[in-house]
Amino acid sequence: MRRIEKAILFLLLSVVNVAPSGLTPSGSSLLFPSGSISLALAQGSLVGRASVVDGDTLEIQGTRVRLWGVDAVESSQTCLDAAGKVWPCGRRAAFALADFLGFRTVSCTRRDTDRYGRIVAVCSVGGVEINRWLVEQGWALAYVRYGGGVYLEAQRQAQQARRGIWQGSFTPPWEYRHNPANPPTAGSPRPSVTRERTLGVYYRNCAEARAAGAAPIYRGQPGYRPGLDRDGDGVACER
Repeated sequence: MRRIEKAILFLLLSVVNVAPSGLTPSGSSLLFPSGSISLALAQGSLVGRASVVDGDTLEIQGTRVRLWGVDAVESSQTCLDAAGKVWPCGRRAAFALADFLGFRTVSCTRRDTDRYGRIVAVCSVGGVEINRWLVEQGWALAYVRYGGGVYLEAQRQAQQARRGIWQGSFTPPWEYRHNPANPPTAGSPRPSVTRERTLGVYYRNCAEARAAGAAPIYRGQPGYRPGLDRDGDGVACER
């Protein structure tokens, strides 16, 4: 009887000592207390319940996480549906992500840190990669300039199925952010247009762009120019 009581006590103490969200440096299921956040981040993993800041930005235990390789429409952004009617695609993207995550535990693997100090990561929930899911559902575009070429096939499928923003027309989010007339959003600080324009990427033709792994190139991305966009739809070298 005494052994049973000790076992029950051990289990109760284990439950009490596990925080509702935290960090893990090795991908294990144990969650770290807040005092271990810096150590866990240094080793590359972040685990916990996530709140949605916008369509491609999460917050886990006070830490902002920018999803790697994808760019979702901004929360203040609107799009046009198939009938040409304006709809709040940015808010819908954020709501769709929040509904998908629910109260489940999110696991993120750090890939980089952006110039705003946010962790850039590939995240998953319930065994599904969130970055890819956003592109598949038509709420985000492959951010080719930042490694998102791995999501181009998922983007093509979303476009063909007319999911999310592909049901009509929209402004690529990186172009939307560069327009000073558009309001900034919480998830994406407004970038420096001057800095973007000094990159000087130029492709003589689409064959050169494809050889560099840059195609397709969306309006606003380095290397885009009207001469490569035959049909004028804002996507150069798409075929």
